[in-house]
Amino acid sequence: MKYCLDASALIDLGERHYPERIKVFAPIWQHLYDGINSGDIISVDYVKIELKKKADKWRDGFLVKASTMFIISEKIEIEYAAVVLEIESRNELNKNKHRERFMSGADPWVIALARSIGDCTVVSAETKSLADYGMGPVCNILGVDHMNLVEFFEVNSIGV
Repeated sequence: MKYCLDASALIDLGERHYPERIKVFAPIWQHLYDGINSGDIISVDYVKIELKKKADKWRDGFLVKASTMFIISEKIEIEYAAVVLEIESRNELNKNKHRERFMSGADPWVIALARSIGDCTVVSAETKSLADYGMGPVCNILGVDHMNLVEFFEVNSIGV
């Protein structure tokens, strides 16, 4: 099983709830870096771009240590076009003020990455409703496995 991490998951991990500098969170970070090194934890280049937008000491360090997790390919780009087309054509995905933000960020790229490789679960920290184009509801509509960070910890027995 592969996990494709969204920017929200990485930001929650490193900046909001589980700072890498605090030793009690070392098992989380060890698991994350082991998964990155094995290729089981991945993301798309556009997440890296989002992280660089508000670069700080932690983000800069993380991006160096985790550089191999950020990928892009022609296959992902083709799948991205299919994801956009599907989002545009699905009646359940209403056009509203949140659509532009969702479509202009890395979220559709993360979904495209997960779909392009198969047997991959998107991990995000978002808890927004469908009207807000949260990653979870959109993944559900598009048939992509999704979980939040706590579920990711539970499934991988992190901290147990």
